[in-house]
Amino acid sequence: MLGTFGLILFFNELVRLIWGPAGMNLPLPPYLSGSIEILPDVYYPVYRIAIIAAALAVALLLYLVVMRTRVGMLIRAGASNREMVGALGINIQLLYTFVFGVGAALAGLAGLIEAPILTAQIGMGENILIVALVVIIIGGIGSIRGAFMAAIFVGLADTVGRAFLPELFRLVMTPAAASALAPALSSMLIYLLMAIVLVLRPQGLFPVDRK
Repeated sequence: MLGTFGLILFFNELVRLIWGPAGMNLPLPPYLSGSIEILPDVYYPVYRIAIIAAALAVALLLYLVVMRTRVGMLIRAGASNREMVGALGINIQLLYTFVFGVGAALAGLAGLIEAPILTAQIGMGENILIVALVVIIIGGIGSIRGAFMAAIFVGLADTVGRAFLPELFRLVMTPAAASALAPALSSMLIYLLMAIVLVLRPQGLFPVDRK
């Protein structure tokens, strides 16, 4: 993980040297702009609904590939015992290269989806790296179902904290102090959740069955 993060920093600086530090704003497609009334007087952006649909589609596709195909069987076997899979005649290096390529493609897809909301810029994915690690630890390393459920838990904890903690703190302290303290504590909620899971269930909420 430390080596991978070092490579991220290296290539970020290389890209900055070649193309410059300026980001790029991408406009929303016309058919994905606007909002939809999901509840009375509650509107939600169409593009964010499209993001949710795309994420669910990717999660379902990954589950089917990993759990219902021969390639997925080899990936799971390689994750459990790399040497044994290689001894059976499987090109484990090619398999791992394939997995890395698919992961890179999915990261590119995530950046493409996120760019219209934020800005396409160098290091735009760094803010999510630690959160992704928290999701993996809570769900269970190697578990697709665990990653899916943990992502929902972490997202709810973070969003609920940011939405309600400021109002709760304003009941017992000044608005300025509440506005300063609430965002910091809401950011800590996901790490507190991870710590609780590590203490009570170190293997994660939905660990992979190794039997």
